[in-house]
Amino acid sequence: MKYLFFDIDGTLVSHDHGLIPSAKKAIERSRQKGNLCFLATGRHLSSLWAVKDLDMDGVIYCNGAGIFMHGKILYTNPIPHAICSRTVFQAEERNGAYSLQSSYEMFKNVAEMDRFEKSVAFDPRFTSFQDKLQKFGAKPFTQYRSQDILKIDIGFATEEIMDDFQKVMSPQLTLVSTAGYHIEEGKKSGEITRKGVSKGTAIEKLVEMLQGNMADTYAFGDSGNDLDMIQRCHTGIAMGNGFDELKKAADYVTDDIDHDGLAKAMEHFDLV
Repeated sequence: MKYLFFDIDGTLVSHDHGLIPSAKKAIERSRQKGNLCFLATGRHLSSLWAVKDLDMDGVIYCNGAGIFMHGKILYTNPIPHAICSRTVFQAEERNGAYSLQSSYEMFKNVAEMDRFEKSVAFDPRFTSFQDKLQKFGAKPFTQYRSQDILKIDIGFATEEIMDDFQKVMSPQLTLVSTAGYHIEEGKKSGEITRKGVSKGTAIEKLVEMLQGNMADTYAFGDSGNDLDMIQRCHTGIAMGNGFDELKKAADYVTDDIDHDGLAKAMEHFDLV
């Protein structure tokens, strides 16, 4: 039995074509072969609409801050409330756009809500702003009521402001550069979790729960938040459309997402 971990955006789901049919078929065949297939995503549990037609064995979500399997949450590692509040204050001081994510909700400040709304015009997947809000489980920050926060998405006007923010950010937190649909924002945006939390560490925890072996793990990804799992899993596969840094760290680089890169990689490693 092998353990396969898949990023969503840029790996399974294309911005232009949605869930790639060849990827869906390859995962179905791999599971029929007896392998376990998991999502490993920066998204929270209520924003998995893009892969709703994909049967998986579990989900590592919020960049590894949560594990969901067998219909229930098995593990979370939230950001301490005091540190979360301080981080929000530091972001507001720098006019940042941010989104706080719990297991099932996300809470966006005004700046992030504005960015979220403007992006609808360029994304054919959504019929309206309300449609996008519903699909992502997104709410205004004013509705936040001290729920446990697993991840903070954050962005600033310039890279210089981001650098300044990182200087004051709590040492108990980790920030990775955002990719996927925010790639145009470069190093101005990122994803924050508690220090030690990553997709890779969550994979190690899940494999241990299942009494498996890391020698049987495969990770597939394209962005900055996939680097750790690409390195920790026995075999790390980078998509052809992925970050250069990720490709350098990977054991194997496949074709890009829109040219069936995922299915090709799974065939290469005899996983289907």
